[in-house]
Amino acid sequence: MSGLTYDSGALIAAERNDRRMWLIHARALARGVQPTVPAAALAEVYRSGRQANLERLLTGCRVDPLDGERARAAGVLLGRRSLSPGAVDASVAECALRRGDAVVTGNAGHLAALADGVGRRLAIIAI
Repeated sequence: MSGLTYDSGALIAAERNDRRMWLIHARALARGVQPTVPAAALAEVYRSGRQANLERLLTGCRVDPLDGERARAAGVLLGRRSLSPGAVDASVAECALRRGDAVVTGNAGHLAALADGVGRRLAIIAI
Protein backbone atom coordinates (compact mmCIF):
# COMPACT_ATOMS: atom_id res chain seq x y z
CA MET A 1 0.00 0.00 0.00
CA SER A 2 1.47 3.30 -1.04
CA GLY A 3 -1.09 5.75 0.26
CA LEU A 4 -4.73 6.56 0.92
CA THR A 5 -7.67 7.38 -1.31
CA TYR A 6 -10.70 9.04 0.24
CA ASP A 7 -14.19 8.32 -1.08
CA SER A 8 -17.29 10.46 -0.65
CA GLY A 9 -18.04 8.90 2.74
CA ALA A 10 -14.62 9.90 4.03
CA LEU A 11 -15.15 13.46 2.83
CA ILE A 12 -18.57 13.61 4.48
CA ALA A 13 -17.08 12.24 7.71
CA ALA A 14 -14.44 14.98 7.67
CA GLU A 15 -17.07 17.67 7.06
CA ARG A 16 -19.07 16.29 10.01
CA ASN A 17 -15.89 16.54 12.11
CA ASP A 18 -15.73 12.79 12.68
CA ARG A 19 -12.92 12.20 15.17
CA ARG A 20 -11.81 8.89 13.63
CA MET A 21 -11.59 10.39 10.14
CA TRP A 22 -9.45 13.25 11.38
CA LEU A 23 -7.19 10.81 13.24
CA ILE A 24 -6.70 8.76 10.04
CA HIS A 25 -5.92 11.94 8.13
CA ALA A 26 -3.51 13.28 10.77
CA ARG A 27 -1.64 9.97 10.89
CA ALA A 28 -1.32 9.91 7.10
CA LEU A 29 0.09 13.42 7.01
CA ALA A 30 2.47 12.64 9.90
CA ARG A 31 3.82 9.69 7.84
CA GLY A 32 4.36 11.99 4.88
CA VAL A 33 1.42 10.53 2.94
CA GLN A 34 -0.66 12.97 0.92
CA PRO A 35 -4.12 11.36 0.58
CA THR A 36 -5.83 11.37 -2.81
CA VAL A 37 -9.39 12.50 -3.47
CA PRO A 38 -10.85 11.38 -6.81
CA ALA A 39 -12.47 14.36 -8.55
CA ALA A 40 -15.77 12.48 -8.90
CA ALA A 41 -15.96 11.93 -5.13
CA LEU A 42 -15.28 15.61 -4.51
CA ALA A 43 -18.00 16.61 -6.96
CA GLU A 44 -20.44 14.32 -5.17
CA VAL A 45 -20.06 16.07 -1.81
CA TYR A 46 -18.90 19.62 -2.56
CA ARG A 47 -21.63 22.24 -2.23
CA SER A 48 -19.91 25.50 -1.30
CA GLY A 49 -16.79 27.09 0.09
CA ARG A 50 -18.62 27.23 3.42
CA GLN A 51 -17.79 23.57 4.09
CA ALA A 52 -14.93 24.59 6.37
CA ASN A 53 -13.95 21.11 7.56
CA LEU A 54 -13.96 19.73 4.02
CA GLU A 55 -11.83 22.65 2.82
CA ARG A 56 -9.40 22.04 5.69
CA LEU A 57 -9.11 18.35 4.75
CA LEU A 58 -8.55 19.17 1.09
CA THR A 59 -5.56 21.40 1.87
CA GLY A 60 -3.63 18.25 2.76
CA CYS A 61 -4.86 16.19 -0.20
CA ARG A 62 -4.27 15.88 -3.91
CA VAL A 63 -7.30 15.79 -6.20
CA ASP A 64 -7.00 13.07 -8.84
CA PRO A 65 -8.52 14.28 -12.12
CA LEU A 66 -11.13 12.27 -13.98
CA ASP A 67 -10.04 12.31 -17.60
CA GLY A 68 -11.15 10.15 -20.49
CA GLU A 69 -8.67 7.35 -19.81
CA ARG A 70 -9.59 7.08 -16.14
CA ALA A 71 -13.31 7.32 -16.90
CA ARG A 72 -12.95 4.40 -19.32
CA ALA A 73 -11.06 2.36 -16.71
CA ALA A 74 -13.81 3.07 -14.16
CA GLY A 75 -16.39 2.02 -16.75
CA VAL A 76 -14.58 -1.29 -17.21
CA LEU A 77 -14.85 -1.88 -13.45
CA LEU A 78 -18.60 -1.20 -13.64
CA GLY A 79 -18.97 -3.55 -16.57
CA ARG A 80 -17.46 -6.45 -14.63
CA ARG A 81 -20.19 -6.38 -11.96
CA SER A 82 -23.76 -7.51 -12.57
CA LEU A 83 -25.11 -5.37 -9.72
CA SER A 84 -23.13 -2.27 -10.40
CA PRO A 85 -22.40 0.40 -7.85
CA GLY A 86 -22.35 3.96 -9.15
CA ALA A 87 -19.83 5.70 -11.33
CA VAL A 88 -18.35 7.59 -8.37
CA ASP A 89 -17.59 4.33 -6.56
CA ALA A 90 -16.01 2.99 -9.74
CA SER A 91 -13.88 6.12 -10.06
CA VAL A 92 -12.72 5.74 -6.45
CA ALA A 93 -11.90 2.06 -6.95
CA GLU A 94 -10.04 2.79 -10.19
CA CYS A 95 -7.98 5.49 -8.50
CA ALA A 96 -7.07 3.34 -5.50
CA LEU A 97 -6.26 0.27 -7.61
CA ARG A 98 -4.08 2.29 -10.01
CA ARG A 99 -2.20 3.95 -7.16
CA GLY A 100 -2.01 0.90 -4.87
CA ASP A 101 -3.81 2.85 -2.14
CA ALA A 102 -6.01 1.76 0.72
CA VAL A 103 -9.46 3.36 0.57
CA VAL A 104 -11.05 5.23 3.45
CA THR A 105 -14.73 4.64 2.79
CA GLY A 106 -18.22 4.52 4.13
CA ASN A 107 -19.12 2.06 1.38
CA ALA A 108 -16.75 -0.88 1.71
CA GLY A 109 -19.03 -3.43 0.04
CA HIS A 110 -19.30 -1.63 -3.28
CA LEU A 111 -15.60 -0.89 -3.52
CA ALA A 112 -14.59 -4.45 -2.61
CA ALA A 113 -17.03 -5.81 -5.21
CA LEU A 114 -15.63 -3.56 -7.92
CA ALA A 115 -12.06 -4.69 -7.21
CA ASP A 116 -13.16 -8.30 -6.98
CA GLY A 117 -14.77 -8.01 -10.41
CA VAL A 118 -11.32 -7.57 -11.93
CA GLY A 119 -9.62 -10.12 -9.69
CA ARG A 120 -8.03 -7.57 -7.39
CA ARG A 121 -8.34 -6.68 -3.73
CA LEU A 122 -8.50 -3.30 -2.09
CA ALA A 123 -7.29 -2.55 1.40
CA ILE A 124 -10.29 -0.87 2.99
CA ILE A 125 -10.50 1.35 6.06
CA ALA A 126 -14.17 1.64 6.98
CA ILE A 127 -15.27 4.99 8.32
